[in-house]
Amino acid sequence: MNTWSESELVAGCREGRREAFDALVTVHYDRIHRLAWSLAGAEAAADLAQETFLAAVKAFPRFRADAQLSTWLVSILRNQYSLFLRGLRKWKAAPLSDRLPAPEPRPIEREVREILDRVKDLPEELRTTLVLFHVDGMKYADIARAMECPVGTVRSRLFEARERLKRLVSKADRP
Repeated sequence: MNTWSESELVAGCREGRREAFDALVTVHYDRIHRLAWSLAGAEAAADLAQETFLAAVKAFPRFRADAQLSTWLVSILRNQYSLFLRGLRKWKAAPLSDRLPAPEPRPIEREVREILDRVKDLPEELRTTLVLFHVDGMKYADIARAMECPVGTVRSRLFEARERLKRLVSKADRP
């Protein structure tokens, strides 16, 4: 089976089917990797994405499917990032037998990479909202579910992120 519907993917992952986990990673890796890059930088992005998918595999029995997989994975990534920042978790490579196969992420376009480099100075909630909306094209409601906040908060975070980014860009462009 080459193409999985979201419900088939959820069912397959709940059943522990390896091909379903592989498909999950294939479908969602680029988005998770891009967001991990914007949160933790290029050096930690692959590890953070890997930890996100490993945590998702462990959490699948509790996944209620009342949210899209993409929004659920984003919230897992944010939790993994919090653990990363707090130092509550030692980052170590999992044995190869425990690792999910991760596709090589598509190269991030130069313009997107430049934006991601600039947004690193924004607080996490503004940075994540901005990347999910402008880079990944997620809708307000999906971002709100992923970030566990009201849609109005997403709108205000986007406004604030854009304003701060404008100031950062104008500051950087001054001689």
